[in-house]
Amino acid sequence: MNQFPHVFSPITIRGKTYKNRLIAAPTMFAHSIFTIPEMRENVYRMVENRAKGGFAAVSTGEHPVNGEEGTALFYEHIVDFTKPEGPDFEAIKEYADRIKKHGALCYFEFCHEGARAEYNPPYSPWGPDAYVREDGVEVKALDRPMMEKICRDYYNISRYAKLAGFDGVLVHGGHGFNMQQFISPWTNHRTDEFGGSMENRARFPIMLLDAVREGIGEDMILELRFSAEDGVPGGMTIDDTVEFCKYIDGKVDIIHVSNGLKWAGSQTHTFTSFLEPHGYNVPFAAKIKAAVKQSKVAVIGGFNSPELCEQVLAEGKADFIELGRQGFADPDFPNKAKNGQADHIRRCVRCFQCYPGFCEHKTDVPLWEKGLSKEEVDEIYSPASMGRCAINPATGFRFYPEKLPQPQGSRKVLIAGGGPGGLQAAITAAQRGHQVVLVEQSGVLGGTLNFTDTDEDKVDLRNFKNLLILEAKESGADIRLNTAVTRELLDEVRPDVILAAVGGHPFVPPIPGIEGAMDALSVYHNTQAVGRRVVLVGGGLVGCEVGLYLAALGHDVTVVEMQTMMAFETFGYYRNALLDTMDERGIHQLLGARCLCFQPDGVKVEQDGQERFIPADTCVYSMGVKPNTDALESIRALAGDIPVHAIGDCAKVGKMGDAVRAGYLAAMEIV
Repeated sequence: MNQFPHVFSPITIRGKTYKNRLIAAPTMFAHSIFTIPEMRENVYRMVENRAKGGFAAVSTGEHPVNGEEGTALFYEHIVDFTKPEGPDFEAIKEYADRIKKHGALCYFEFCHEGARAEYNPPYSPWGPDAYVREDGVEVKALDRPMMEKICRDYYNISRYAKLAGFDGVLVHGGHGFNMQQFISPWTNHRTDEFGGSMENRARFPIMLLDAVREGIGEDMILELRFSAEDGVPGGMTIDDTVEFCKYIDGKVDIIHVSNGLKWAGSQTHTFTSFLEPHGYNVPFAAKIKAAVKQSKVAVIGGFNSPELCEQVLAEGKADFIELGRQGFADPDFPNKAKNGQADHIRRCVRCFQCYPGFCEHKTDVPLWEKGLSKEEVDEIYSPASMGRCAINPATGFRFYPEKLPQPQGSRKVLIAGGGPGGLQAAITAAQRGHQVVLVEQSGVLGGTLNFTDTDEDKVDLRNFKNLLILEAKESGADIRLNTAVTRELLDEVRPDVILAAVGGHPFVPPIPGIEGAMDALSVYHNTQAVGRRVVLVGGGLVGCEVGLYLAALGHDVTVVEMQTMMAFETFGYYRNALLDTMDERGIHQLLGARCLCFQPDGVKVEQDGQERFIPADTCVYSMGVKPNTDALESIRALAGDIPVHAIGDCAKVGKMGDAVRAGYLAAMEIV
């Protein structure tokens, strides 16, 4: 019996049958196949793998409707959508061919960002109102000829998609793009027939949708992505959106409910973080579904489990579930759910490694001010920096696993350490036919990730840790707990190669009294020993997250950081979510403060040249991690001529995803 009957209930729209209710949402610019040629095949595979994985429909990423006033970020190669022939046409048609050959419906997504379009001299952005943007760019107010020009662009790109073999189009009108700008009272102050009442504000969006329908005809699907709310004071609310959806009911086949503003990202819940509920937009979608009679409703927003998809569909709050980042984490999500392997899905942890985002928080500073080189900054802000998943190491644009060496035989592989890097190494090495022995010095697998067993903010990461353990056990690897690397072990196993994943340890600086304080990670295992008032010295990523954990339990937390900003080593969407939640949970933040000493009843700090004492019942420190160099060198000494490859924190301290990828790559290099 199917565990998810509503998820796997087919539905037919305009003669096109969706084999289930799961749609792979867009996750990369469609024009990226032209921008960085060496990642073209990656982008094709991205959509193809989702079709292979069982999604009912798969969308390309967004493509601007023109390269003039409507151009977009990274749009360098202009496609002429009036000419459905030639290399550009064939390149875009390849999307449809790759998706359709695996039995999925295929969408081509396009957009016009209106007043927020990239400045492209000599063209100026066009929006509902004339104004000067905060970046100094002049926006021109749309008149009727300008509107008709954009309608022609929508018609041309729609017809192009039809001729290229797509089953439908996904019109992106949300995230603060042109349609949303007309509907929102925050951005539309017109007094003509395109402003004021909802009937007037909806007039231009309806003109655009009519142009799309003319271009695609009656046999293709029209899905509209639209935000539930702007997410800013005075902006569009769900009530505005519901009213608008009544006007377009039946004009579009599917209303795809997203949220927020592109340029404000996680600040307006366009992307949800691990600190927000899964299915964030479901309440909004339910209101829209209750209001429309003909259009179907799809919802996106942090879905990573078939259980939640089933619940939302069963409760009648939506007709389709859209999954975005989950497509990087595990493109086989539908097939695993259908085949009784839901417990084997790598469920997105919403860490934003695939979509880092741009600096947008009020306390952010440009990356070059963090000491990064121009090359490093350019790489972060490049499309090629996207798409790499922390929990799926076989991802990343410009990364092709088949280019790695193929095994020439079955090797004996000894892996020291049962943390995320060691577990992934064991899984990958076993999959490649090697004989794997994994030893873990403690009595449990999971390494540092075992802190997630008590941190409810990290449920998704806990699930991933448990899945790694499950996959390692099922891989056929010989797993031995309470076992160290000794001469006797090496004589028994006689490995051809050793992968050392022995981790790191907390850095303990020579600050007076620190021996009486708790290390941040030890807090998770000794929470009962933590008093009500906590001073946590060290506002890096770990310190901030431990602070969130303690604040959620009701502790009065003060985080002391020597830098002038919290979580200095990270940026973008993840950092935004972290800092905003710290504010919400009432965490006190002391910046530019150097810890002078720890005392039994608090911490003495120096800030702006003045000494200050902060009282506390418990003092905690988070000063970073140091590689377990001694353990690594001990293994190397015992190994002699046996090759030893260090992975994870014992090689270079990093994040969980770095360890997982290092374990995967180390195993892939064994020939």
